[in-house]
Amino acid sequence: MEPSPAAADGRQRIAIAIITCRRPDLLAKLLASLQSQELEPATAAAYDVRIVIVDNDAAGSAAEVIAEASKNARLPIESAVEPEPGIPFARERSVQLAWNDDALIFVDDDEEAPPGWLQALVGYWQQTGADVITGPIKGILPEGAPAWNHHSDVHNSVGKHQTGDELDKAYTNNTLVAQRVYHRVTPGFDPAFRFTGSSDLHFFLRVHQAGFRILWCEEAVITEQVPPSRTTLAWLRRRAFRSGSGDTISRLLIGSPPGSYLRVVAFASARLASSVVFLLGGLVLARKPWLLKGFRRFFSGIGSLAGIVGINHDEYRTVHGTVGGDGVPGRVDGGDPARPA
Repeated sequence: MEPSPAAADGRQRIAIAIITCRRPDLLAKLLASLQSQELEPATAAAYDVRIVIVDNDAAGSAAEVIAEASKNARLPIESAVEPEPGIPFARERSVQLAWNDDALIFVDDDEEAPPGWLQALVGYWQQTGADVITGPIKGILPEGAPAWNHHSDVHNSVGKHQTGDELDKAYTNNTLVAQRVYHRVTPGFDPAFRFTGSSDLHFFLRVHQAGFRILWCEEAVITEQVPPSRTTLAWLRRRAFRSGSGDTISRLLIGSPPGSYLRVVAFASARLASSVVFLLGGLVLARKPWLLKGFRRFFSGIGSLAGIVGINHDEYRTVHGTVGGDGVPGRVDGGDPARPA
């Protein structure tokens, strides 16, 4: 497929890509927040923005929500059903839908965009011309969430970087990708990560390896609804293990032996060593954030070692935050908010 020329009026096109699976209430809230976005006059004059939705439920269960949101929509909506279960397939379908757009923005269906989010993200891309712009996630905890969640940054990346910081990776939960990137790094998302997550990490590691710039925009913050099933220490342990394993598998896939194996072993060892430091420091100084960081880094280090032999956790065989419960076996959700532990 060849990129199409710019619109007749010279405006560039941007697609906001959403992957969803049986989370209609969350999807409706996200779409409402996107339709409420306002661009500053100079930015609005330069860009046309639309929304593309990929429903990863073969039954097309998002159709009613999409139809309702399309009525009198300020931002036009295009949708498609991807019947093959698995985040990589749905993500790849969204790239196909946005193939002729000048950029696409990945967001998750359990997020909401605060006022000014789109302007911050697109405006910073307009200002810098970077290949990829990514921003922070602020998790909204459910009522009654265990106290430890308030001492952990696992659901909150606000303040993790400063605007302008250049990164070596990103995730598809709040990220703008220029067309030149997904036209060159293709196919983007490896089916090997069907249920484990980390297909986005693998993609952006390849993006960085190809020489593209990934910049952080602290002002482009988006919020995420955290379901109760993701507020337990058991979930945190599994997420840390899965993140570590996914990181190792991603780096081995793009590297060459024996150097890539030596690097991931060194990384895992550093994770495990630092976990001991944080755990001891947390105990001695009574700092709960350090204890939680040590907890996460320990299981991330274990996962990093497990990834060397291909062991991972199939987190996305369960849909978190679905109507009627926190999990539905056998399907994946639309987002992979994996962050390094």
